Amino acid sequence: MSRLQKRLGRARVSRTPTPLTTDDEYESDTASVGSVDSLWGNDPETIDVKGGWQDEMLETVDALGERKGSSVSGREELLKTFVRVASLKVLTEDTLNGRTEELVANLGRMVKAGRSDKELMLSARAISLLAASMPETGILSTSILPLLQLIISNGGNEDAVPTLIYALASIAFFSPTLSSRDIAPLLDFLVEIVKSNGHSIGHDDDEILAAAIESFGVLLSTLEDPYEPIHTHLPVVIDSLSSAALPVRLAAGETIALSYELVPPSSDDDEDDEFSEQIPYDDIDHLTSLLSSLSTTSTKKLSKNTRREQHSLFRDILRTVSTHQPLPTQKLRFAKREELKLDSWEKLLRLKHLRRIFTHGLHVHLAGNVHVREVLDLPPPSEGPSGGSSDEEEGMSTAERRNLQKEVKRLREGRVRRDRKRAGEGRMIDVFGEQD
Repeated sequence: MSRLQKRLGRARVSRTPTPLTTDDEYESDTASVGSVDSLWGNDPETIDVKGGWQDEMLETVDALGERKGSSVSGREELLKTFVRVASLKVLTEDTLNGRTEELVANLGRMVKAGRSDKELMLSARAISLLAASMPETGILSTSILPLLQLIISNGGNEDAVPTLIYALASIAFFSPTLSSRDIAPLLDFLVEIVKSNGHSIGHDDDEILAAAIESFGVLLSTLEDPYEPIHTHLPVVIDSLSSAALPVRLAAGETIALSYELVPPSSDDDEDDEFSEQIPYDDIDHLTSLLSSLSTTSTKKLSKNTRREQHSLFRDILRTVSTHQPLPTQKLRFAKREELKLDSWEKLLRLKHLRRIFTHGLHVHLAGNVHVREVLDLPPPSEGPSGGSSDEEEGMSTAERRNLQKEVKRLREGRVRRDRKRAGEGRMIDVFGEQD
């Protein structure tokens, strides 16, 4: 696994295992150029461009609005279809034929009255996708955002809570109307979850804590002046470095590095400036001691590769905190022609959040989603948000495309279910994968 792939985390939705390889210890300030394809396996997903995906999407949207006679399993299948297509195509208002607000309202009802964790999670994922594709949809921030916060606060559906937290963060992160003043209470809400070890929302779960910390970091990067929330809340994040759960420690470490990046050290010329004494955390010796320990600690509870991942990450975090050096530069190539330079913790955390939203479709949205490109400081797409329909944009060979199109056709004709039944697997597995 490449260093960049470790930074971003492996996709939970990978359909075929990717052979894992380990790289050497970090040696230079610039990692080798990686391909986006490596983030989700050797064959990124696509959908049949000539198969009328727009019609399929509109039929799905219409069906999601039908409440009479709908079943839990039926809604789950519809949501799964929507999530798959919205991940692999860049949706626009024209794509949805002006029904965006109606769709968002229906998703809100499913979040509020979902009959299963899966329905709730898929609805939240669909909301995240719409927030990242059409953030100007007003109902997202005016109605869905407070609804998500209420559902999270009320407890229940523990397995769905991390996805709900990410959806809340997605709306706030992409919203063109929310100000720093609007986002500040959300930061307080997320930190309280961490501070109370999840008890503020009735759950004591490491995945929830990691989601809250990651979302806190993503939203922190949107503030015009992040000093006050950083200085106020960073002690809670630092306490999370002592968590027994690796995802919580990693999320905390990255958020700490981001905090020191957002509040840079003052120069000698700033001695009389009111900002010269702004420091993220008062006890720097305590913090550097913790980070140093995490960058060298050895325990049999972690595998060799996991220890190496933790050591590498916390060495870079320690460098940023103690010597104010930036994230070692890494590069990500996509669409076979473009390159994203990851040279800050802010970009890294943002890209990780985008990967949670789009999973296998990240390459499509990097190439054609104007909102995604904007938050990563990329220029507008040269040919508009086409959804990555060309071979170059998909980053696939003709043979790979042909094989995937055959698989899509088999799925639509219902052959996959029969094939798996004959093979004795006993249950249908969605060929496109699904979010955990």
